[in-house]
Amino acid sequence: MEQFFMAVIFLVIALVVRRKEAFQLRWQPTRHTWAALGAGVLAFAFSASMLLVGPESLAAKIIHRVGIYVVCGVAIPWGYALLVERSGLAGLGLVRKKWKLSLVLNLVLAGLMSLVIVFEADWNAIHWENLAKSAVALVGAGGLFELFLYYGFIHLRLEKALGMIPAILLTALIYVTWHTGTQLPLEADPAAALWKLFWVGVMYQSVFSLTRNLWVIWPFFHGVGVMIDFVVNVGAVDRVAADFPWAVGALAAMMVVGAALMWLARAGRFMPGGEGTAKDAPGRAA
Repeated sequence: MEQFFMAVIFLVIALVVRRKEAFQLRWQPTRHTWAALGAGVLAFAFSASMLLVGPESLAAKIIHRVGIYVVCGVAIPWGYALLVERSGLAGLGLVRKKWKLSLVLNLVLAGLMSLVIVFEADWNAIHWENLAKSAVALVGAGGLFELFLYYGFIHLRLEKALGMIPAILLTALIYVTWHTGTQLPLEADPAAALWKLFWVGVMYQSVFSLTRNLWVIWPFFHGVGVMIDFVVNVGAVDRVAADFPWAVGALAAMMVVGAALMWLARAGRFMPGGEGTAKDAPGRAA
């Protein structure tokens, strides 16, 4: 229940901070909106397919690290923002506006959240080397995937099309779906886990909505929240650490793909139909 109360608190704070626009509901979807939703559905499809091949199989590892992390986390959102919308990194929530405030909030919230690990984790059962490796996997590769897809790509476009509240709630719901074949098989009660993950999503989406700058949640606040799940709730640190080489490989691939897309954008090699769309990009309106 603590996830529910924290989510409600942060949602109320977001509504108060952005009260002038919080209840401005609209229906103005564009192709950018559908592209963002499609990317979320694809991540869910990849995740669900892992159940068919077995979570520990080689196919599942490739789907997880390449299909989900690299394709859905970088190739699609970065490629769409840079080459189709031509909105630049601003279209992914990587902006200078309010970056100092965002970073301060990030650190403060992470500090408060870390108390859960301090007081609830079984420190005698934790292997520090595995904790570090799991952090690279969960906060690095996994964290960046969630950051770019669910915040920079989906949230910003849903807010532009539907408004602030629908963006928070709908993105949180879409966020839940990608855990179908990754985290839910580790949970003792999958139904309760779905409820928990939804409110975790609402909490983070609400905080992101405060500044619409990715530095308000990553790496500290988001990272601590992810580690709580695997250190305290499901106790799967050692299992995640075992896939450390895959996580490093995924992170390297994500960096290479992102760099390649930025090079293409700077070289002016835009995708057909991309010209003239920058004015419609979320980053321009934020």
